[in-house]
Amino acid sequence: MSKKLRYSEKLDCRHCGNVAPMRCPGAVSDTQTEEQDFGPPVEHGMIYEVLICPKCEEPSIRQGHWHDGMEDEDDWHGTIIYPSEPTRVAGLPNEVEREFVAAQKVATVSPNAYAVLLGRVLDVVCDDRNAVGDTLHQRLVDLANRDEIPTNLADMAHKLRQLRNVGAHANLGTITNDEVPVLEALCRAVLEYVYAAPQLVAQVESRLQKLFSN
Repeated sequence: MSKKLRYSEKLDCRHCGNVAPMRCPGAVSDTQTEEQDFGPPVEHGMIYEVLICPKCEEPSIRQGHWHDGMEDEDDWHGTIIYPSEPTRVAGLPNEVEREFVAAQKVATVSPNAYAVLLGRVLDVVCDDRNAVGDTLHQRLVDLANRDEIPTNLADMAHKLRQLRNVGAHANLGTITNDEVPVLEALCRAVLEYVYAAPQLVAQVESRLQKLFSN
């Protein structure tokens, strides 16, 4: 495979969310050559390509199958295998998922912005569940009082709300990369309890009904 190509097509960086052509400093070939009964030998196998985001300078790796019958480098299409795609939360309403995905894109770029956007996710969840209150704190309490979320999970959501405030106001401090996994875990816990768990229960109930109706 030719090494003339130095930049990829436009790709979505899973580190920072930037969409742009990425620099390709090199590739590794894991190919083999097979003899044919008729005609010349055929080389084929996997190509692993290193990509560098022009914005965050973090590396990505994609792989794809290649064979020497490909006449043009554009015939080769790889799949990003690193970093892995963020795990989705099942059952999210469109607006909630849109806000959560938007937050994920800045997680490694600006922890402060990430905290603020995850706070926005909680706001959207409260809107979706018709929570009552003038502040996010009051609306989270309302969700807990209505058993939309358990009390201990509401307490954790309050911690996320407090970290959101830190991210939004420089005089309160700063959010670091060390807090990013904690922020994500807090938000995912709320989303999975409110949306993913009920969907899973509904799926199990549906399967049980089909099982016992036969």
